[in-house]
Amino acid sequence: MKGLVVLGALLVAACGPPPPVRIRVDPPPEVTAHDDEPPPESPPAESPPPEQPPLEDAPQDDDPLPEEPPPPDEPPPDEPPPDEPPPDEPPPDEPPPDDAVCTAEDLPTPNAGLVEPAGLDGCPDGMARIGELAACMDRWEAFLEEAGAVPFSPFADPTGHDVIARSAPGAVPQGYTSGVSAAAACAAAGKRLCSDVEWTRACRGSATTTYPYGNTREPGVCNDARAIHPAVEYFGTSASWIWSELAHPCINQQQDTVDPTGTNEGCVDDSGRFFDLMGNLHEWIDDPAGTFRGGFYVDTVLNGSGCLYRTTAHNTSHRDYSTGFRCCADRS
Repeated sequence: MKGLVVLGALLVAACGPPPPVRIRVDPPPEVTAHDDEPPPESPPAESPPPEQPPLEDAPQDDDPLPEEPPPPDEPPPDEPPPDEPPPDEPPPDEPPPDDAVCTAEDLPTPNAGLVEPAGLDGCPDGMARIGELAACMDRWEAFLEEAGAVPFSPFADPTGHDVIARSAPGAVPQGYTSGVSAAAACAAAGKRLCSDVEWTRACRGSATTTYPYGNTREPGVCNDARAIHPAVEYFGTSASWIWSELAHPCINQQQDTVDPTGTNEGCVDDSGRFFDLMGNLHEWIDDPAGTFRGGFYVDTVLNGSGCLYRTTAHNTSHRDYSTGFRCCADRS
């Protein structure tokens, strides 16, 4: 029996469990992800990486060489010149042109002493009848006087002034006028703003032409083709801030802006009575929503051609260098 026990012990020793197998396990590689995005997914192991074309086969236009930086003593091409304000800067305290012949304080009165001529067809002074209509219209774009025949500058804003509308040849017409001021100046003269029907009938004449002088545009007949915008010329820049300065009194004091009334002898309707209904200055009409007609000395095409030109983008409180008017009256 003792021998069997010894034999069993020997068998257990020989057939016991094998020693544990040691397997090497490497730690996983570190993955760095941004806080605001998940880490990218690993591609499937069986997908080989895409083949890259040889460098010499890549199209040249898709991989241009970087541009060389400008020399250090020259400003980058996208920066404005050092002596010109960036477009979004506010206007300077003084007008930019060093050789400007005009400042905001210059408000001359070139219409002093002008007298309205006698009216035609029983109309008040400075006026004539509009064709078959029972209405009279100023023959020329209006200029202003203050009460007591005191001359008023055609380059000044008449808001708050007691002014009277006048009509005569040879006057510098009144710009810088809102629809409200224009209506008040006509009323002070015993007149009113013209209706749309009256204004267009006077401009188009009995034959209802597109232009006062006919149906074919004739360059140079009316004052309507200034090449350079007058605000750009005066301020010496096209930066965006100049468009908030369109009431500056010096804009219309430059050369080749407004013409004295009646200067353009061919810019007249077929009756030969109403001048400058096309070009020179926009003209307010009687519309509470705000409308002016005829275009001005830069543009008589964008909102219609000639007598068909019509702007409705502003209310009656708007004013700038280009806005003028003339008056109408009921014919007695």
